[in-house]
Amino acid sequence: MDVASTCSVDRVFLDLKLLMDDLNVMFRTGKIGYAYVGVTFLKIEAAYLNITFLRTFVMCARKWSHCNDLDLVSLPSFLSCIEDTVYKYEEDIHSLCLMLEPDARGIRDVGDEVLFKFLKQIKSFKQEIIQVYFTLASSRSLESNSCMPVDELMEFIDLILQNLADLTTSDLCIVEMDPQVGAQVQALEAKLTFLKSFIPFAKLRGTVDIPALLLAHFEVVTLNAARLSYMCSCWDDEFCNPQFCSKIYEQQQKITPIDFQVYEIYMEVLKATRSSKSLHNRMMDKQILNNFNDSLISRLWELLCCSSSFVDSMKDEMPILYAGLRFLRSILREQQEKMNEQNEKIGALLCEAGIIICLPSLNRVKEGEVSFLESTEVLDCCDMLANTNTHLKHFKDQISGSSVIESLPSFHSLRAPEVSKTSTHMLSKGKMPIAHEVMVGLDDEAEKVIERLVSGSKQVEIVPIVGMAGLGKTTLAKKVYNDSSVIYNFHIRLWCIVSQAYNMKNVLLQILHSDGKHSRMDDEFQNLDEHALLQKLYQKLKGNRYLVVFDDVWDIEVWNELGISFPDDKKGSRIIFTSRSSNVASQVEYGGKPHNLRPLNDKESWELLQKKVFGKEDCPQAFHGLGMEIAKKCKGLPLSIVVAAGVLATIEHDICVWEGFAESLSSTTVSDAEQCKKSMELSYEHLPYHLKACLLYFAAFREDEKIGAKKLMCLWIAEGFVEIIEGKRSEDIAEEYLMDLIHRNLVMVSENRSIGGGKTCYIHDLILEFCKTLAKEKNFLQILRGYDELSIFNEPPNLHRLSICCSEEDFIKSKLFCPDLDTLLFFNATRGDKFGMLNISSFFSIYKRLKVLNLEDINLMLKELPAEVESLLCLR
Repeated sequence: MDVASTCSVDRVFLDLKLLMDDLNVMFRTGKIGYAYVGVTFLKIEAAYLNITFLRTFVMCARKWSHCNDLDLVSLPSFLSCIEDTVYKYEEDIHSLCLMLEPDARGIRDVGDEVLFKFLKQIKSFKQEIIQVYFTLASSRSLESNSCMPVDELMEFIDLILQNLADLTTSDLCIVEMDPQVGAQVQALEAKLTFLKSFIPFAKLRGTVDIPALLLAHFEVVTLNAARLSYMCSCWDDEFCNPQFCSKIYEQQQKITPIDFQVYEIYMEVLKATRSSKSLHNRMMDKQILNNFNDSLISRLWELLCCSSSFVDSMKDEMPILYAGLRFLRSILREQQEKMNEQNEKIGALLCEAGIIICLPSLNRVKEGEVSFLESTEVLDCCDMLANTNTHLKHFKDQISGSSVIESLPSFHSLRAPEVSKTSTHMLSKGKMPIAHEVMVGLDDEAEKVIERLVSGSKQVEIVPIVGMAGLGKTTLAKKVYNDSSVIYNFHIRLWCIVSQAYNMKNVLLQILHSDGKHSRMDDEFQNLDEHALLQKLYQKLKGNRYLVVFDDVWDIEVWNELGISFPDDKKGSRIIFTSRSSNVASQVEYGGKPHNLRPLNDKESWELLQKKVFGKEDCPQAFHGLGMEIAKKCKGLPLSIVVAAGVLATIEHDICVWEGFAESLSSTTVSDAEQCKKSMELSYEHLPYHLKACLLYFAAFREDEKIGAKKLMCLWIAEGFVEIIEGKRSEDIAEEYLMDLIHRNLVMVSENRSIGGGKTCYIHDLILEFCKTLAKEKNFLQILRGYDELSIFNEPPNLHRLSICCSEEDFIKSKLFCPDLDTLLFFNATRGDKFGMLNISSFFSIYKRLKVLNLEDINLMLKELPAEVESLLCLR
């Protein structure tokens, strides 16, 4: 079978991909509803998934059909049968592409029948394809030559990896539908990725030709992996078969990239390697090193997660090696030129580590084949580990003084905790009333904005409110949003908080829920993808005069993605942006002139300070002069004023005390931002000892998150922040702590309880940044956001608490190793989405010392906690 004979498979593959892409665009632009053709779309996706696996098989089988030492007489005829079958449906599937644009709705009536028959035919080849893969792998041996050149073998591995990626990322995601089978898919991906990374690494290090025996073994591994991946692609047909998962697990365990037969050859390749005059540029060399290092990290992680006396005997050295490899990862990801000079040394270290990590004895332990090894094997492993760790330490020490290291996120200096023990009296006694938000000096500003909202052009217009952080942009937007004339003028009013690190699905969910009418539909919205949510928003706004507020916009990209959902029906709809940048609104269609929010003048600053310190009472005359001086030093920044007021409200009303506070504020020569920071520092210094920890704990949460007060107080209690007082419930004491922080203007209430007190709360983003910085400096809490931070983080000494915000995929891929951790807080990057507990439960065999574990964003999937979690004896 020649290349031309696979053209039908390729054409159908391209047509199905085109269909999916075009339908996605139509969903996103609102041309067609997902609900109308959603079932058809899933059939198209299923057909695409099946044709990609079939395409990989055809590519593989074509290579072996020309191999002289294989007795596969029937293979050419089987390939012809596949080609003829696909060819029969080629025209019908292509016609679906042609009819999509003029008659998108008609595709459902025609497409369902065609796709059903096509899928049935493709799946009829399943058993024979699996058997061919088995025959091909069985016919290979270490004595036979490889049928594939290295480049073609790499291409074959790439195709299988892409198939597995499609299996785990499509709407038919196997990881979500069947987590146990999904775990085997991920394990298979790791093994193939190791092969893919090893070959370029060996060539980079000077091996011109990979030994034929090793290449033949890699070929067998790849064929077995292809067979297993094809079996996994049929998981939906076997969903109710209890033996299917165990069969997949058994087959996956048998696939060993490095076994006893080839380990000696593998070791010779690594030991013989030396720097080569490769044709790669330095960036490509670095990527090859990084890929191999990542594969070693993945293999070592599996060893660390398994429980055996052999691994326990090396429990001191193996984590050191793991940390060393993660250190190399952080170096390899640096873009600076001076780091390129380290590539040769890093390559040598990876050779050493690779020889150890792929020891067959270690992998026998991992696979559960032996429970006991000879003491000499244990000693040999320990000696090799110790030597490699010594070399890694020397390398780290050698470059630790360079300026580059200081820029790495995982190696910032962390000072020991230095929490002041100064204490002041507590304001909170029992339940205290929630202070209402005080607004000063915004009336004239609000009138100008309201005028732009309710009058002027009938075309959609964006009204940007611009100003520095802490100036009151959100407060002004809220005042305008809730004004009676605005409420009367618009049919629909919606609100969302964007923030610097936004997630598009989160933004859409916020907007759709902000009218308060859809609380019962949360699950319906949550299960929709971004395209469907964009259409829901478009349908909601269409034909209405709407006002939508985008609070805290940093980048115009959010509007570029969302703009298609905002119809312009010439009804006078308006959109408000609040932003620190005046450039944001100027870059978009409908963008109006920015409304630059002014600072408060001295009179308004003093008025705000008085109201926040004394409430409805008058300020004593003796304090007027000092109060006005303090207000003036806050430079018209409302946030700075209310934070300062929070201190003044809690300290003794004594002239000398107020004078000391006024002197501690910076002089008028500092910038507005520095002044605001100074106010926060002073406020923190005046907190009682127990409240300092409670405030810094807010750093663990996501920006602009509305935090449940009950949840927050439970975490404080679990952490041991709440004092135990005889005769009082810990919950009541924790509530007093929260109310104290609220009355100090450090925490704000976002929703009140009907019985009094706060239901949810949050802190200003400037205060959040202050807490994050201080929490890290004092080694109180480490915050990791996204894969880039997770992947290069190494556990510093005495790390107690870790807050992680990322996707489930990024967390699993990061292989984060922090065995001495006390507190672990999980947050999904997409609010509302949850981690699958079965997918991450193995991680808890590492975090054995956990005392506090937040599982709020974890989908347990089962009625009971996994055994790995139940074994965490230190959990309270």
